[in-house]
Amino acid sequence: MKRLPLITHSLFAELVDQCRSEPRNPEVWPLSGSIVTVPVGDQEHWYFQKSRRTTSGKYQQREYIGPVEDQGLAAKVAAFEAAKAGYNGRMEIISTLKSSGVAAPTGKLANLLLGLHEAGVLERALVVGTIAFQAYGAMLGAKFGQSAFHTLDLDMTQAETISLAMGKNVNIPLLEVLTGLDETFREVPGMDPRTPPVSYINQDKIRLDVLMPFTGPDRGPIHSLKLGSHGQPQRLLDYLVVDPVETILLVGGGAPTQVPSPARFALHKIIVSQRRNSIETAKKRKDLLQAQQLIELLLEDDPDALRSAYKDLKGRGPKWNAYFKDGVGGLGNVAVKQSLAETCEIY
Repeated sequence: MKRLPLITHSLFAELVDQCRSEPRNPEVWPLSGSIVTVPVGDQEHWYFQKSRRTTSGKYQQREYIGPVEDQGLAAKVAAFEAAKAGYNGRMEIISTLKSSGVAAPTGKLANLLLGLHEAGVLERALVVGTIAFQAYGAMLGAKFGQSAFHTLDLDMTQAETISLAMGKNVNIPLLEVLTGLDETFREVPGMDPRTPPVSYINQDKIRLDVLMPFTGPDRGPIHSLKLGSHGQPQRLLDYLVVDPVETILLVGGGAPTQVPSPARFALHKIIVSQRRNSIETAKKRKDLLQAQQLIELLLEDDPDALRSAYKDLKGRGPKWNAYFKDGVGGLGNVAVKQSLAETCEIY
């Protein structure tokens, strides 16, 4: 883990400010696309041209808007172009951040995140897993190692609090949103074909898993109205989703969403690493690498967050504490282990 230069970290803060000051207007066309004029006879007409990044199929899609002479449409097009200018400026900031070594989603997974943002899904979601870990780099001013980069998976649960402007629920099923972005998306059947799906995958092996926190006896998938999908009940997730933080994913012109608090993410990863079976050794190593890098950073910048997260964890019973202490023993950096034990008074 290395520190980002202050100028780079400040640039992310500027991106956050710009995204907050220009909230997404659902009545304006998605800003990843563009508006073009097409002559038809002796008149010109406006068309909205979708971005190839969020278009299903081989061809770029166009939607008819109306004649250029329509004054009502002209005002709406002008509003789009003004918002698009800000979007392009934010894209330049994101490009600069990535060229400075800030971790960010790439390729078709980045396209998926952009499409989910424009469909209003990300604002209702709490993103977990490696995509959340990537987001911490820009947030906390750090350049993480390789454990921040490679993934084809997107894990999310529902956000408990969302903007009133977004409404409470998704109006269409998540699968319909996904196939609108990439027609090869399909449901992943569960072990029991009678249970509703909780995961989706496309031909490029990009996978989206919906998770839901729960405690108590084992149970089947839990439906999320906010995400328009069922989710897999996940033990320990109830700890992770407490006090999430807002962030901006570095896709398109910036995609607002929520991620777990960095301290809870780190301690949760330590516990999860101890619940992996022998065939998941690589995932266990990745869990501990991500946890160690975050802990190293938080020990310097926000030790109180680690103390608070550990206090909650410690109160959750002997199994939690046993998993955690075993996991801390697996951290590769002795100095980090010792500092964590002293900071959180782990005995």
